[in-house]
Amino acid sequence: MSFKINCSLTFLLLFALLSAPILSNAQEKQIQRLNEHFYPITDNDSLNYAYKAVVVKLTDSTSIERIFNLNNQIVKVTRYGYNGEGNFPEENIETYDTNGKLSSKKIKNRNNGYYHATYYNGGETMGEVLYQGSNNYEIREAESGEIIHMEQNPFEPQPLYDEKGWEKTMVKNLSYPVSARRRREQGTVIIGIYVNEFGERTAPLVVNPDKVSESLAEEALRVVNKYEGEITPATTVEGNTIDAWLYIPIRFMLD
Repeated sequence: MSFKINCSLTFLLLFALLSAPILSNAQEKQIQRLNEHFYPITDNDSLNYAYKAVVVKLTDSTSIERIFNLNNQIVKVTRYGYNGEGNFPEENIETYDTNGKLSSKKIKNRNNGYYHATYYNGGETMGEVLYQGSNNYEIREAESGEIIHMEQNPFEPQPLYDEKGWEKTMVKNLSYPVSARRRREQGTVIIGIYVNEFGERTAPLVVNPDKVSESLAEEALRVVNKYEGEITPATTVEGNTIDAWLYIPIRFMLD
């Protein structure tokens, strides 16, 4: 059975993988240390150093980011560019397993987060996912060819939480720190919560501290600690619960 997509969503498939251009001496190259969540850290932060990103800027609108672990094994390759036919910025993402084999390919619309992804295990295709927004995932398993709709991506399992309850918590408790407003500080704080297979969770932490101000980070943590809703463990495509990180973005933007 072929993987059929509704006509209204065909624009998602107007992607073309960017081939890796030949590098020249004029191209800008940057090396950045990353933590375990793939966010930048300072050069003197050895405690949280887990990955290294090598970014090569090809043109004003295109670049390639290659991420390696501390053993210099490739983990992830992302090509940033612009889809002229679909008229949107795009990301072409490849991830690799611990043996260096391709584990996924994802083509993502950076404007709305929609994507089409294919997942592999030992060189064999496991399935495909079309993300259509609002927790609407169209899944095609390679073995059966069956197409099903789910509220999460089973090939990228993550814990689930009560989003309506979280929105109520945000509305009731979130405020813009006076000091941050005075300094015109903005940004998106990413909160990480580790949830084990039994649903037990750790205290929340800011996983992108180098990208946001301290006052915004503190406010985000304060609000997350007010949330009393349920968080359920991540579930694999086989239906097993596993340990995983839950990431919640909290955006601060001034008028």
